[in-house]
Parts: sequence; structure tokens; C-alpha cells
Amino acid sequence: MTPEQIKSLHKEAAVEAFNGVMTEKLIPLIGQETASQVKQLVEKMDLQRKVYGHDMTGLSTSQKKAFAEVAYSALRGKFDLDTKANEALIEEQDNRGGYLVSREIADAILRIAASVGTIMGQATKWDMTSDELGVPNYTGAFLTGAFVGVDAPGPVTGLAFGQTQLIVKKWQLAFVVGNDLLADASVNIADWLLALGGEALANMVDYQGFVGGANTGDPFLGLLNLPTSATIQPNGQNTNKVWLGGSPSSGSTAFSDYKPIDDSANLIAAIEESILPDCAFYLNRNLWAKLVSAKDSNGNYVLPFAGLAKPSAAMEMHPGGGPVKPAGELLGYPVYTNRWMPAVGASSVNGFTDTTDNPCVIFGNMKAMAYGDKGEMVVDQFTSGSFGGKEIALADQRGIIYRRRFALSATLYRAFAVGYTSNS
Repeated sequence: MTPEQIKSLHKEAAVEAFNGVMTEKLIPLIGQETASQVKQLVEKMDLQRKVYGHDMTGLSTSQKKAFAEVAYSALRGKFDLDTKANEALIEEQDNRGGYLVSREIADAILRIAASVGTIMGQATKWDMTSDELGVPNYTGAFLTGAFVGVDAPGPVTGLAFGQTQLIVKKWQLAFVVGNDLLADASVNIADWLLALGGEALANMVDYQGFVGGANTGDPFLGLLNLPTSATIQPNGQNTNKVWLGGSPSSGSTAFSDYKPIDDSANLIAAIEESILPDCAFYLNRNLWAKLVSAKDSNGNYVLPFAGLAKPSAAMEMHPGGGPVKPAGELLGYPVYTNRWMPAVGASSVNGFTDTTDNPCVIFGNMKAMAYGDKGEMVVDQFTSGSFGGKEIALADQRGIIYRRRFALSATLYRAFAVGYTSNS
């Protein structure tokens, strides 16, 4: 083997060992599943750099090393981020607050979040310069116009617009990293710090967008907790409530009673034609498993090709990080699975139970969900204090906190139909 090949093998072995250590260190803090997901994201970025010369973050190797150096510099008593606005660290006021991550780093984290989060990858984005923003939404019926008579004025159609308020709330991610891991400023540690921020932000946005309002402290109202109506109301501001089986007394009292063709068709029928082109189904992965394995009385699968989505390349490069890939298709519409959607057999999880009169499937146009960003991303580091009940100074560790201010709201309720189990 050539010296270059040997050097490459040593480098790959070191990267793999580093990723393994990071996973092991993070499991007690964020859990096995999340740590594994972040590791997969880091490995994906590494693969993209090898194939394309750059990854989804859009950052160069030198920028990543500089970001890692920022983390390490705190060990030497320095913190060389873009700005320290003032000593008071009052983040609720514009141009005041903690240490600001550079725009390139903040954008990289947002690109990662969009690549792993359902709502961040599909919602309509709004830039906010204040803590509140009024987003217009159309509340009238669909327009037809009218014919003009001879020597007679034509009728005037009034456009009915409402307003949805985007109200900014502060999100933060706090985690602990050992000082020994931060001692070497490298692309690898930068990948992990970026991936942790992106994964966490995407998860929180998905939770608030689908479930928000179920628990005390939720600042936003999710689609599953929006007001619903058992009758389709074209001019109302309720989401469309669609009973499984077609009626509140259909006997479809459990999530697994969802009929892939019948109930999916009813959900599609609840949405106005102009909204349909960008619509999709959203459900928990274990309910999707039930649907793709459903068979008719002759033992044939109900869904053609078991609901498989259109084939795609094993790895694609998207300028913005790439959207979440659909798990399959239902009646020609993509299906996205999400961990926050109600699961089969759920017993009062986030307020939803696999029993009568509970939501289990959403069909709708995610462009009718507005996501607003305000200000810069802030990062703080702590060398002492209690994180997870442990004094990090005594454990030779460092606490890292990301902070981001964002807003989330559905701008057109009628763009979503929610499938509910029947009452009896």
C-alpha cells in the first residue's frame, strides 16, 4: 500500500473510533436512539464530503475547524465567536445577549434541521424582525367570478382574509461534552456539535407542529390539537375532522381499524382541490406498518407494491440538506412517518390514546404551516454547574447550550384533514 493509502486508512479508523466514543458518551444524556440518529447524520455528512467535496451544511473544512476551535478556545479562557453583545446577557432584547454563532454556522444547523425534520423541511418560511408577525390567510370560499351582461356592471367579489399571528418563543438545547473530546479542534467534533443542534431543533419543531398544546409549557398549538369540526365547513377555521369508517358510529374505534383505501379516500375528499397538489399523509411508523401489511380476504396486499414510494438513489445531494424521504405512497400521495404522531396501542401518550374519538392520521398541505425565525443563534458554554444532576466541573466536562428564537403556526386550518377513530 502507498503511504497515502495507509494515511487514509488511519484517518478513517480514527474518525470511526471518535464517532463511537461520541455515541457512547451521549447515550446517557440523550438516549440510545437519538445518539444513533446523530451518528448516522454525522456519517452521512462525511460520505457527502468524500463523494461531492462538500456536505449539506455548505461549510468548508476550514470553517468547520474554526467552529471547533471556538469550542476549544473556551478551555483557554477565550470565546472567539462573532459578537458578545453585552455583559447582561439579556437575550429577549434585540442586539443584546449571549455569544452569537456566525451566520454561516447558524445556517448550517438550520440546513441540517430541515434535512431531518418533517415540518422544517416542508413548512413555509418567514423571516421575523419583531417578536410578532401577522401572516395573512384566505378564509373565504374558492373563487369563480361571474359573467358580465350587456350594458350591466359585473358583480364585485370580496376577498376574505384573516390573520394568523406568529409569536416568537425561545428554544434551547443543553448538553454536556467531555473536555478531552474538545481538546482537538477538528472537522469531526464540528460535525457532532452541528448535528446535535440540527437534530434537536428539528425534533422540537416537529413536536410543536404535530402535538403542541398537549402538555403544560408547550408554546405552540399543533395540528392534532387544533379545533376540529365533524362537518366540513368551507368558510370555517376548523381543521376537517374525518371519522374512520365514514361515520362516528362506524365501529372503527382503534387506530388499526384504518382502512388504507376507504379512509385515505375520505381524507383526500375533505381537502379542496386547489390545495391537493402538495398534500401528503402523516402518521406514526407503526401504524404505517399495519397499513402496508394489510391484506384482503384472498390474502393479497391491499396497497399496490405494499405502498412503496418511488425509488430514489441511495444517497442524493440537496443544496439545502434535502427533505425527509417519504416512507411510501397512498393513492398517489406521499406518506411521511413521524415519531410524534399517535402510535398503535398508545395509552395516553401526549394526550392521545388508541381508543374512541382520537386522532391518528393527518392529511394536508404542510405549506399551510408557517415557520418564523428571529434573530441570531446563540451559544453559551459553562465550565461549572449542575447538568442532569451532575456537577460538570468535577467531571471534567463542559455544558453547551444552543438557543434559537422561532415561531410556528398553521396559517390555513382547512388545508389539513385529521382522521379520528369513531365514537362507537
